[in-house]
Amino acid sequence: MALLTAEDWRRQSWFAWLCLLALAATAAWFWSIDRRGAAAGTLAALAGCLGLILPPRERMPVLPARLRALPRRLDATPVLATLLVSPGFGLNWFYGANAYDEVVHLVNGALAGAVFIALFEWPQPRRGALHCLLAGAGFGLVLGVGWEVFEALTGLIGDWTDTWTDVVLTTTGAALAAWLLGPRLAPSPLPAGD
Repeated sequence: MALLTAEDWRRQSWFAWLCLLALAATAAWFWSIDRRGAAAGTLAALAGCLGLILPPRERMPVLPARLRALPRRLDATPVLATLLVSPGFGLNWFYGANAYDEVVHLVNGALAGAVFIALFEWPQPRRGALHCLLAGAGFGLVLGVGWEVFEALTGLIGDWTDTWTDVVLTTTGAALAAWLLGPRLAPSPLPAGD
């Protein structure tokens, strides 16, 4: 049996592949403007994203069914998050007098919240919008605090205002995505026998 079958390729998200192409173009652009470290980091992130979306998880019984049924349309979320973050590090946009950092935390919170609520609502949407909102907010709070602890441990952290606003924005993004998407998500069908 082939590693990737024709059916596996049909399941792939065309939008995720388009985002991967944009990420490769970003790496090439960084290289062309002599930001070699940013180009290498972006290519490494691209490889990581490819490792997340390429495997035929629907056919991998070692994975929990909840993960195997994650809708393929959500495969673009880690690539979009990486695409959004890359200029921040590659061009130092995180450190300027702009709202870039805030937008990244809000949007990436929403992207993570979309994946979380799809996993939370498996095998079928059954909770109301308020329940999804609260679950998404709890997830976003944990994610935001965890990220800020990582920033503190690695020396990436700004001041106290940056820390608490980043947590609030990540929480808000995750909560909004969960509220909007939770009751509407449907799992992907698994191959017969699962």
